[in-house]
Amino acid sequence: NSNMTEKKVFNACQHDCPDNCAMVSTIIDDRVVSVRGRKEHSFTRGVLCGKVKNYDQRVYSEDRILHPMRRIGEKGFGKFERISWEEALSAIHDNFQRVIECNGPESILPYSYLGHQGLLNGMHCGDSFFNKLGASIGERTFCNATASKAFRLVAGPSGGVDPESFAQAEVIIMWGINMLSTSMHHSRFVIEAINAGATFVVIDPVRTRTARRAHIHLQPKPGTDVVLAMAIANFLINENLVDMDYVNKYTLGFDKFSERARQFSMEFASEITGVSAQEIRDLALLMSKKKAVAIRTGVALERTANGGDAVRAIAALPALTGSWRVPGGGIFQHPQGTFPINRDALANPDFVEDGRNSINLFDLASALNSDAHHPIKSLFVYNANPVIAAANQAKLLENLCREDLFMIVSEIFQTDTCDYADILLPATSQLEQKDLMYSWGHYNIQYNHKAIEPLGEAVSNTELFRRLAKVFSFNDNVFTRNDDEIMVASMIWDHKHMENISLHSLREEGFARLNVGDAQTRMPHRLGEFPTPSGRFEFASSQNETGGGILNVYRQGVQDKKKYQAIDALPSYKSNMIPDDGFVLISPKHHYFLNSGYTNFNLDSEISTKQMVMINTADAEARGIKQGEKLRLWNDLSEICVFADVTDDVISGVLVVPHGYWRRHVKGNTVNALIRSAPSPIGQGITVNDTVVFIKKDERKKALSHSRFG
Repeated sequence: NSNMTEKKVFNACQHDCPDNCAMVSTIIDDRVVSVRGRKEHSFTRGVLCGKVKNYDQRVYSEDRILHPMRRIGEKGFGKFERISWEEALSAIHDNFQRVIECNGPESILPYSYLGHQGLLNGMHCGDSFFNKLGASIGERTFCNATASKAFRLVAGPSGGVDPESFAQAEVIIMWGINMLSTSMHHSRFVIEAINAGATFVVIDPVRTRTARRAHIHLQPKPGTDVVLAMAIANFLINENLVDMDYVNKYTLGFDKFSERARQFSMEFASEITGVSAQEIRDLALLMSKKKAVAIRTGVALERTANGGDAVRAIAALPALTGSWRVPGGGIFQHPQGTFPINRDALANPDFVEDGRNSINLFDLASALNSDAHHPIKSLFVYNANPVIAAANQAKLLENLCREDLFMIVSEIFQTDTCDYADILLPATSQLEQKDLMYSWGHYNIQYNHKAIEPLGEAVSNTELFRRLAKVFSFNDNVFTRNDDEIMVASMIWDHKHMENISLHSLREEGFARLNVGDAQTRMPHRLGEFPTPSGRFEFASSQNETGGGILNVYRQGVQDKKKYQAIDALPSYKSNMIPDDGFVLISPKHHYFLNSGYTNFNLDSEISTKQMVMINTADAEARGIKQGEKLRLWNDLSEICVFADVTDDVISGVLVVPHGYWRRHVKGNTVNALIRSAPSPIGQGITVNDTVVFIKKDERKKALSHSRFG
């Protein structure tokens, strides 16, 4: 049709995923007709994952929330009526004002995380508003809070080895990460290395899609990775396989570390981890014989009380072997510190006075207790789905039903959390807004163009908080900035990593790789230069006194001045006591979901409606459990209904229930009903993989045989 207008628009995926894909949308007559990957992008190379490749279906879904709505009927039933934006903003203003007058501003709590990963509409989009309002600080320690803090304690805020440099590696170790399900684009660089002769090692208690493709797969018990890493270190030291030239020139605390490592003999490590002494010895020898050893740690690793110690111990291995001396050698944990983001300009922590109340959002259930130290009267949820993501689900649901709790949710779809809201606000999709995107899996920054006008009355997060600021008469310049002005403020554009990168060039090209060196030759710590207080890799951390504190980025930009118990300067191990009839429950990412996202796009099959549990064949046989049988997992918090996936892909004594199912789809509790809010000693991250549960059969109804979730 010659009258049709067509254009191509550069976009970037907004999801909480390390790959942050470069996309191009085709727009015909102001409607998105396709979303494809950009082949020019060096990391994602034109391929989109199965969740995002049909992104236009997400934009135009009939289930979108497109107008402000107000609850009618009881909380939890999800019944709403349409209202205007003026009515919605007025209701929020009036409630907040009443709460502030009667209970103080700290009785208002913002709840958000990385439902959007952009610099504009992501984690910091509401921080300035709530920091100015006087609300309690929401501590977002759901992911990476422990790992990043632990890594900084020994190596500083370094991005580490370049993910693209894995193609140069001789040995690749994926430790606690199912790459093919959660960072599929990294696999291309791994495959390139394998084709050149590299050995591929996976360390994971589950035989995942990634582990099935490994040359070597070690399956330690959850929470014991620190023991495995320290045993490898001890072997390297005892066998004189340490690069002492590197250690002497570029590290600190080696003698103390060596003394601590002596506690982790092969025999002890084998007993604790369940990995044979021979397997541990073979891996240590492999790491010593090849210089270019590239390690990538996953978020699963940190999710135990020993997680931070595991990260520190694993990070010590390249310093011992001197892997940092060659391209493709070292460890990749998180590139956050490599991006020169001006977070203070985004969050404006100067609005916050000392002593402001703060709440760990993973423990929202306790925070909403009516007798809490600072009772919460108003809850504002955006970029998050706490009913599925927070701990102690049953208690949380009980507290969300409090009649004296006023709750606002900004969302694209009506999630389980939305059902408890008093006010629902319509949020835009990524194609309906501008943004700057950074990645936690590669070194590219991307510009996301607004491809189409917002559907219905949906607004971006930046526009939402501009409207709220206006209603509350916040006149500071930060509240009147348009999106372009926020972009200008969001980055330190004259930083060396941004050389020859400008907002204009990003608009035109869509993305740019940071100026951190060529991936084929990059050796970030060949000569040490670790961004630690000493400038060296610190086997024994000089910052252990403050190791319990939460990084500013997870506290609305506000420094954590709370007093925590000092952590051990060296990696240590504490056992998790499991009763004889108990199991350790782990809850990894689902291959077909993105956290709790896209669960509602898999309803045509049983992927979203049958909550599966992986159980080892021997454990199942000992209990007479058959494939597909309906079971109940329980502990003192609650219970959930699951269907048995009997398999040898998981080790004995461990159960696996993927995270992300919705209550409405499985018609009952999901896995977080069994999970406690106990924080990790380092960085206060979550410890969900320390969960202990028990099994009982569901005798009420026989379940049909069911295939695995993938």
